[in-house]
Amino acid sequence: MLKFIHAGDAHLGNAFVGLRDVPDWLIEKLQKATLEAFKELIETALNEDVDIVLLPGDVYNTNELNPRIQLFLMEQLERLKQNNIPVILSYGNHDFMSSVEQLPVFPKNVHVFGPNVETFYLVTDHGDKVAVSGFSYPTRHITENRVKEFPSKQVDETYHIGMYHGALGAAGVGDYAPFNLNDMNAKRYQYWALGHIHVRQILQEQPFIGYSGSLQGLNHKEVGPKGFYLVQSDENQQLVPTFRASAPLVWKTEILTFQHDEEVKIQDLIERVKHINSADEETFLLIQLKIETADRQQMQILNSEAFYQQLKNQIQPDDQIFIYRIDAQMQVLETVVPELPIQPNEKLLDQLVTLDNLNELGLNLVDNSTIFEMLTSSDNLAELKQQIQVELKNIQGGAKNVD
Repeated sequence: MLKFIHAGDAHLGNAFVGLRDVPDWLIEKLQKATLEAFKELIETALNEDVDIVLLPGDVYNTNELNPRIQLFLMEQLERLKQNNIPVILSYGNHDFMSSVEQLPVFPKNVHVFGPNVETFYLVTDHGDKVAVSGFSYPTRHITENRVKEFPSKQVDETYHIGMYHGALGAAGVGDYAPFNLNDMNAKRYQYWALGHIHVRQILQEQPFIGYSGSLQGLNHKEVGPKGFYLVQSDENQQLVPTFRASAPLVWKTEILTFQHDEEVKIQDLIERVKHINSADEETFLLIQLKIETADRQQMQILNSEAFYQQLKNQIQPDDQIFIYRIDAQMQVLETVVPELPIQPNEKLLDQLVTLDNLNELGLNLVDNSTIFEMLTSSDNLAELKQQIQVELKNIQGGAKNVD
């Protein structure tokens, strides 16, 4: 049995680009968000007593080490060391290892992959021989497909796992170690722990090839729960990932609709948003609010800076939300064709569907006598009138899709 954590793109120390003029009480939450997410990973590793923790690139948000972030990471990795849990770490395109001399000295339980593909071996308490292969970025960009440098799984290995920070693509085209699934499958690994893409994404179910996504959403484009994979082997020695949420802050978009005569009060607006998200009380939500209104003046008020500042000042820390943007737009109203009297249309049809009118529309161009006689027969003209009547009724009834 094998159990491990696959956690890509921690981006410790991320600055949360895209937020402006935030209140003081929120600044601390933002500064600690990536750290709290990483703590959740460590807690899970300890509680689940995993065999190994895999961090495939961009552990740091930059390759310039921050002493505070470095101290935090060392403390967390030391907790794993005290419980004999090894960690394999690689550097990605954000925290690339530009100089070996500047690399930090990690606890003894941490193995850092170098710029060349290498393999780390361990034997679990259950006697499984596990091989993990990977590499670190020596520069910000890698244009080569590095998968071809990975060794194939050997017969004596119970499990072989690949750690890879990169993106799908053709060699020489992409900047982030472009790879393809065929090359990965050729190595016969049971699992590829990918990093670089911040969206949780499965490229292949079995053997698993996929991204765990970022531990914490870093901007408004990275919406929804973020976290890592807890991976366990099954009875067929397949490695199956299960998502575990870790992000203390979640980006979200909410859409509200206001009627023409509905007054918008700031506190009511806040309560309405809180009510929508009441099922997720433990997570703090960063919300982009999209409002549809039928009142143009109301739209202008909602989009004004003065309204937003009042709204921001009334949001409290225990509300568990912060509305960072309001985008009000005019509601698109459907136009319904009013119903017209049916009887006059029936009389008009008799005047409309005549042989003379049909000839003017092109019927006289039909040179096949058999087809012409069929089209001009009384039965066909009656059927044509009936079809026109049905379409008119659809239009008069406000039908949306009328050909």
